[in-house]
Amino acid sequence: MKLLECNRCGSRELNEVDGYIVCAYCRSRFAPQADDLPTTDSAIGVADDITALLQRCRDDPANRRAYANLILDIDPTNREAAAYLR
Repeated sequence: MKLLECNRCGSRELNEVDGYIVCAYCRSRFAPQADDLPTTDSAIGVADDITALLQRCRDDPANRRAYANLILDIDPTNREAAAYLR
Protein backbone atom coordinates (compact mmCIF):
# COMPACT_ATOMS: atom_id res chain seq x y z
CA MET A 1 0.00 0.00 0.00
CA LYS A 2 1.36 3.40 -0.92
CA LEU A 3 1.81 5.79 2.02
CA LEU A 4 -0.17 8.90 1.06
CA GLU A 5 -0.77 10.40 4.49
CA CYS A 6 0.56 10.14 8.02
CA ASN A 7 -0.99 7.22 9.92
CA ARG A 8 -1.01 9.23 13.16
CA CYS A 9 -2.18 12.75 12.28
CA GLY A 10 -3.43 12.44 8.68
CA SER A 11 -1.06 15.07 7.23
CA ARG A 12 -0.12 14.68 3.60
CA GLU A 13 3.18 16.54 3.97
CA LEU A 14 5.63 13.65 4.01
CA ASN A 15 9.37 14.01 3.40
CA GLU A 16 12.21 11.56 3.07
CA VAL A 17 14.87 12.04 5.77
CA ASP A 18 17.76 9.63 6.36
CA GLY A 19 15.99 6.79 4.57
CA TYR A 20 12.71 7.21 6.48
CA ILE A 21 9.46 8.89 5.56
CA VAL A 22 8.88 11.68 8.10
CA CYS A 23 5.66 13.60 8.66
CA ALA A 24 6.30 17.34 8.46
CA TYR A 25 3.55 18.06 11.00
CA CYS A 26 3.91 15.54 13.85
CA ARG A 27 7.45 14.31 12.97
CA SER A 28 6.40 10.64 12.99
CA ARG A 29 8.85 8.37 11.17
CA PHE A 30 7.85 5.47 8.96
CA ALA A 31 10.01 2.86 7.28
CA PRO A 32 9.36 3.12 3.55
CA GLN A 33 7.81 0.19 1.76
CA ALA A 34 8.63 -0.65 -1.87
CA ASP A 35 5.37 1.01 -3.01
CA ASP A 36 6.16 4.23 -1.12
CA LEU A 37 9.35 5.03 -3.03
CA PRO A 38 9.31 6.58 -6.50
CA THR A 39 10.49 4.45 -9.37
CA THR A 40 13.81 5.39 -10.93
CA ASP A 41 13.76 3.26 -14.05
CA SER A 42 13.82 6.14 -16.52
CA ALA A 43 16.82 7.00 -18.62
CA ILE A 44 17.55 9.99 -20.78
CA GLY A 45 19.24 9.29 -24.08
CA VAL A 46 20.77 12.10 -26.08
CA ALA A 47 22.32 10.09 -28.89
CA ASP A 48 19.28 10.57 -31.13
CA ASP A 49 19.27 14.31 -30.43
CA ILE A 50 22.94 14.61 -31.35
CA THR A 51 22.41 12.61 -34.54
CA ALA A 52 19.50 14.85 -35.53
CA LEU A 53 21.50 18.01 -34.87
CA LEU A 54 24.45 16.70 -36.89
CA GLN A 55 22.08 16.03 -39.77
CA ARG A 56 20.81 19.61 -39.51
CA CYS A 57 24.42 20.80 -39.68
CA ARG A 58 24.75 18.98 -43.01
CA ASP A 59 21.35 20.04 -44.37
CA ASP A 60 21.41 23.71 -43.29
CA PRO A 61 24.92 25.13 -43.73
CA ALA A 62 23.78 28.68 -42.95
CA ASN A 63 22.90 27.69 -39.38
CA ARG A 64 25.46 24.94 -38.83
CA ARG A 65 27.37 26.92 -36.18
CA ALA A 66 24.24 27.22 -34.03
CA TYR A 67 23.52 23.50 -34.33
CA ALA A 68 27.15 22.63 -33.61
CA ASN A 69 27.07 24.77 -30.46
CA LEU A 70 23.93 22.95 -29.29
CA ILE A 71 25.70 19.63 -29.79
CA LEU A 72 28.74 20.82 -27.88
CA ASP A 73 26.51 21.92 -25.01
CA ILE A 74 25.32 18.32 -24.76
CA ASP A 75 28.62 16.60 -25.60
CA PRO A 76 31.70 18.84 -25.36
CA THR A 77 33.95 16.10 -26.79
CA ASN A 78 32.06 15.66 -30.06
CA ARG A 79 34.70 16.12 -32.76
CA GLU A 80 32.29 16.19 -35.68
CA ALA A 81 30.39 19.12 -34.16
CA ALA A 82 33.65 20.93 -33.39
CA ALA A 83 34.63 20.62 -37.06
CA TYR A 84 31.56 22.67 -38.05
CA LEU A 85 32.82 25.60 -35.96
CA ARG A 86 35.95 26.04 -38.05
